[in-house]
Amino acid sequence: MNYREPNHQQFPVFQEWTPISLVEEYNRKMPFFAKKAIDSANDIVGGSPSSLLTEVFRSKVAKMGLAMSNEAVPDILYPTGFPTLDYLNGYIAQQLNTKTGELEDYYNLGITDGSYVCLVANTSVGKSTLANQIIANIARPYPKASIMVDDIESGMTEVRRRYLSKFSKNDFDDRYIIRNSGITIENIYQRIKTLSDIKTKERPQDYIYDSGRKDLDGKPIIKMFPTLYLIDSIAALMPEEMVDEDQLQGKSYGAHTAAVMSQMMQAILQLLKAANIIVFGINHFSSDVQMTMFPKAPDVPWLKQGERIPKGKKATLLANNIYRMDNASKLKMDDLYHVEGSIVKVSLVKSRSSGIKRPINMVYDFINGFDPWLSMLEFLRGAKLLYGGGASVSFDPERVFKFSMGTFKDKINNDIEFRNAFKQHMLPILRQIPMEIDRTESANMHFDDILEGFY
Repeated sequence: MNYREPNHQQFPVFQEWTPISLVEEYNRKMPFFAKKAIDSANDIVGGSPSSLLTEVFRSKVAKMGLAMSNEAVPDILYPTGFPTLDYLNGYIAQQLNTKTGELEDYYNLGITDGSYVCLVANTSVGKSTLANQIIANIARPYPKASIMVDDIESGMTEVRRRYLSKFSKNDFDDRYIIRNSGITIENIYQRIKTLSDIKTKERPQDYIYDSGRKDLDGKPIIKMFPTLYLIDSIAALMPEEMVDEDQLQGKSYGAHTAAVMSQMMQAILQLLKAANIIVFGINHFSSDVQMTMFPKAPDVPWLKQGERIPKGKKATLLANNIYRMDNASKLKMDDLYHVEGSIVKVSLVKSRSSGIKRPINMVYDFINGFDPWLSMLEFLRGAKLLYGGGASVSFDPERVFKFSMGTFKDKINNDIEFRNAFKQHMLPILRQIPMEIDRTESANMHFDDILEGFY
């Protein structure tokens, strides 16, 4: 291969120097460019120390606007009000203690700021109920946190939604904007884009807050107040042009809708993080048509035989978290927890913050929604961490706090000592769920030996 000599009239001539071994061959073939590379490597450009490329790059893009100079800020996770879910998706993070100068651990638990979360299940499992409870719980501590609900299926009354939120009527009216008509894929994007522009461009000073956490350099982690956006459901969404058509064409309609959904989801993902908009999408399983006598393997590992994700896979698979919900068993008023409902198996099949894929059972009370206290009790029951049996059960091995499964909730509501004891007992158990990174010396995989001894 022929190498062209550099045009020395275009580039200045550098003084002679001794090449370093890493670029000797490059220097032989491309003297001019090798000189510049070796000068940087030896930190002797112009006789003064040069900066790392990262420092030079940061300095340059700082003058190019926020979009070019913006760098990632550590995630903040928001508790959902369901501790078993929060620890399942949580992880052990670190921050710098500015007083001691040392890194300290803390539990980062819940739903990641500015993310897209998808709940997928068959009908009557409680997807909408759980999603409505979670978005209200995330918003509750933040007076400037608003909730947008696009209820395409009109599947929940305002009275039930307000009851599940546990907000007063005034707070509910102030925080919620609910639509149940005129909803299309395109105008969902437009509304999210409008929210993003208000928060990041027009009035950012009104929505910024200090999370109370610090990064590894001891700098405060600053975020926007969370905004919650619920799409119920993805399966019922249609493009704007399809809504106005009198007739729909099967295959072309499905393919076009999936393509528009994919474009919309990819577009809004760019908007969510900076503005801290957390989108919850609800999706249903549909039946996968079998064209041959041989069963077709599911497209996605966590789908069961014959299940398919409507509106295209990307509308679901782009999510930061995907929760699969399945009915595990029914509950009756005269049995076990004394509620009319079901035990729902919730599987975290995708998480970008946790490597745990184990399912947990949650107690779904048809009237009052998912119960966090009974769900924790069910967690203990499933892990065989309850002592005794029948009408006399205890969560502590000393059996100081006794109860029956049917009276547990009554004790939680009315006995402060019992409630505090249960919280103290559950905390160390829940903290065993997130997997801690192995920081021992033996966990470094001896990369020095690999790099020095095998090449």
